[in-house]
Amino acid sequence: MTDTISSDDGAQWPVLDQPADRKYGGMLGWLSSASRTAAMTAAVSVVLVGGVTTAAVRNFAPGADPLRVVPASAFAVAQIDLSLPGGQDTATTHLVRRFPGALPGSGSIRDRLLRAVFKASSDSHVDYEKSVKPWLGDHVAVAGWTDSSGAPQDEMVLESTNDAAARKALREAKADGLAFSHGFAIIASSQQAADAAVRAADKSSLADSSTYQGDIASLSGTPVITGWLDGPAMVKAIQHAMTGQDGQPSPFLTSGFEGVTGRVVAGLRVSDEGSNSVVQLDVVNRGSKASTRATSTDRLRHLPSTTIAAVAVADPAGVVRDGVNAIKGPLGLFFGGFSGGVSCTASSSDPVGQCEGDPPPPDVDPLAAISSELGIQIPADLVSLLGSDAVVAYGGLSATAVPKIGLRSKPADVTAAADVVTKLRNRFGDTGVELSEQVAGSDFVLATTEDYAQDLAGSGTLGAEDRFAAALRGMPPSVQFAVYADLSATLPLVTHGAAPQLDHLSAFGWWSANVHGQQTTQLRLIVH
Repeated sequence: MTDTISSDDGAQWPVLDQPADRKYGGMLGWLSSASRTAAMTAAVSVVLVGGVTTAAVRNFAPGADPLRVVPASAFAVAQIDLSLPGGQDTATTHLVRRFPGALPGSGSIRDRLLRAVFKASSDSHVDYEKSVKPWLGDHVAVAGWTDSSGAPQDEMVLESTNDAAARKALREAKADGLAFSHGFAIIASSQQAADAAVRAADKSSLADSSTYQGDIASLSGTPVITGWLDGPAMVKAIQHAMTGQDGQPSPFLTSGFEGVTGRVVAGLRVSDEGSNSVVQLDVVNRGSKASTRATSTDRLRHLPSTTIAAVAVADPAGVVRDGVNAIKGPLGLFFGGFSGGVSCTASSSDPVGQCEGDPPPPDVDPLAAISSELGIQIPADLVSLLGSDAVVAYGGLSATAVPKIGLRSKPADVTAAADVVTKLRNRFGDTGVELSEQVAGSDFVLATTEDYAQDLAGSGTLGAEDRFAAALRGMPPSVQFAVYADLSATLPLVTHGAAPQLDHLSAFGWWSANVHGQQTTQLRLIVH
């Protein structure tokens, strides 16, 4: 049975002229019509927050599925399971213990987290223990969906274990629109919007979507936080919201989102691996074409064992070409890609005026300026140097305090790559920068010191190091790109001992690859 209530009179539209300084703290702050974002903004936030947040639905208890109150027309969903299933309660507790003072107090990790959120909020009278804990269940969700006209709507869903207590608390929080259904409180921008969300979900909910379920099932492990976004559906919602008086979407929106296809699903989980705590984010692109660029991870794995940071890139020459083409093409507005005159008119009623035509090109071509500064031709010389595969590495400081930075690439012509180095050496010879080069089979090596060039030309054992193995666990043999950083060695250079709590950060790994036809990305943070 659906129980629908409003914060005021259910027959009235919400009052829009609320005091501008009305503030709410913590989770309830989302409820203010002055502070809540539009549905399309919420959709983008779904992808960005925590990298893209929402909770796994696979382990939800029967009758406690927030997707039951999310309409099937949803284009973005954010959820979190506060019960931290799959042992993540324990793993998160271990992680927090490594940072004393992060979540003070007693009780479960859930209560400590929420208590801290409300305590730090701008509305100090919100008491988590008295006003929230008595009724808030384990499941929270935010969704962007479209109504029958195609207009974007948004809702927040909170599991209610005590509807009377939830109703009282949410009324005190001045929820603009409020309804109860399937054991959840649904909050929207108005009472009509809340009622519409319930009706739409009762007719067809996201819980019955095989597409959504399949996307979530593509994630590995049991993520406690996940995110889902339907790209084309989101674009349609944004275009509908941005439609002009002529009934047509902005030309910028029409041309800027033509390439948006498929869906993005992501999951965040916390785990214990030996003596380490691991925070892992997985992102999978579904229904869109994965990149065909790929490079073997062998160059990365065979870097010197003392490597502090490294990046491997597939087809770097192609990346350079694409970047230059973007600057000369779509980004030509900013980099001289357009020509022609500009005609503007202004009036006292319109001091900004209206302009027609293309903006004039800038006085300086940025690509030409960079080429002149480096003494090489862009993109031609970079293409010759980088080739089809490349790995860039940092190995710390040499005995003479020179940073050991190097490149190992696979150019089409080793001699042409060496010619580029000669140009660089001639340009920077009077600055004291020394460049050393080596040839290793069909690979070309360039480094800031001779001994580091020799190290990079050899076969190192970085892949066998514990930090590397932990940070890039699960990395396939071929990737589009991969990043590794030994945080225990890099952070002290930045903090200079001023942030001892960061000493627990051990390593970071990030890779993206075509896995079974799907663009898959993984980030791992290792904490010891």
